[in-house]
Amino acid sequence: MKDNNKAKLLTVGIAVVLILIVCGISVIIYALNKRNSQDTNTMLQEDIMEYANASQQQSVTAQDIEKQDSIPKETEKSEEAEKKEEPEKQEEKEVTAEEEPAVVVEEQEETQEQSIMEEEAGKQDSEEGQKKTAKWQKEAGEDLAAVEIDLSRQMSEMKGYWEAGNMAAVEDLAYLPRYRAASEKLSGTTKYYYYGDTDESKRPNGMGLAMYTDNQYYYGEWKNGVRSGNGMWIKFYAYDQNAKAKDSIYLQHSYSGTWANDLPNGDGAEHYDFIDENLEVNVGYNRNFIGNFKNGLYHGEIYITNYYSDGNSKEWNGTAKDGVWQAMGEKDSKGQYPVIVEATNVDNYQWMAEKANKNQGVDGLISAAK
Repeated sequence: MKDNNKAKLLTVGIAVVLILIVCGISVIIYALNKRNSQDTNTMLQEDIMEYANASQQQSVTAQDIEKQDSIPKETEKSEEAEKKEEPEKQEEKEVTAEEEPAVVVEEQEETQEQSIMEEEAGKQDSEEGQKKTAKWQKEAGEDLAAVEIDLSRQMSEMKGYWEAGNMAAVEDLAYLPRYRAASEKLSGTTKYYYYGDTDESKRPNGMGLAMYTDNQYYYGEWKNGVRSGNGMWIKFYAYDQNAKAKDSIYLQHSYSGTWANDLPNGDGAEHYDFIDENLEVNVGYNRNFIGNFKNGLYHGEIYITNYYSDGNSKEWNGTAKDGVWQAMGEKDSKGQYPVIVEATNVDNYQWMAEKANKNQGVDGLISAAK
């Protein structure tokens, strides 16, 4: 019986101890949890504050960076814009510089029923009783400033004859007062009236006709606003009626061939037409220069023919370098050098003084490149 009581007491004691141990452990766990909870909340709060501060700093930094970035970006944009605009301005400046000589003549929408040639023929019929002058002679008391001109019509008609290869008609037009009046308006400049193909910048490009001062014309190929390719340039001479014969020997002066940089460059032929009745007897006048040209000057071997008032001619040869004839022997007593030799007579030369032997080429040609 006693043993049973001891056993019961032992069991109860063990149970109590276990309960106390469990309670103690629970209290400890609770305390630890509470502390951990406080630490976690504190840490969380601190983390939140740090995040908020960091976010605020990040926001401020972003704004600063954005502001700072905006300045360089605007500067870069401005610089890029300036760089982008600068070439455009330069290009525009270059285009303007190239275009400056050209006055592009627009095509007329309405075409005249009667050509200029027909109009002039009608005038001549009505003036039959009046004194006639040669086409290269100006009328007495001529006032070109009072002559009415129609550039579009005039350029269109001349271009048409030039395209058709009717150079006799081109010549007839060039000597008319209205054409000479238009040309005179360009006096003192390298500007020219242009009628023909153009590029997007309205520069001569393709095939076209140009009129210069001094009764000069060019018809042929153009590129980027300058004469380039194949083309023909002509100067038509006009004289006062009282001009002396020796001062009025030329009728036309022309160059046909290749062009570059607005000047004769490459193979070509320079040609003169003369007023025969004004030529001296037994004097040979150089008429054709055929060979290579460089910037408008003779450069290389040149074949030459000259012309006499009786229609006879001779053939000559010479070699030039940058417009200077190369001497073929020693100078004579007058200080002249032999520079051109007759093709069929090697003892016959054309002589030239050293001072005069420079810039030998297409004389008088108007170009902004010269």
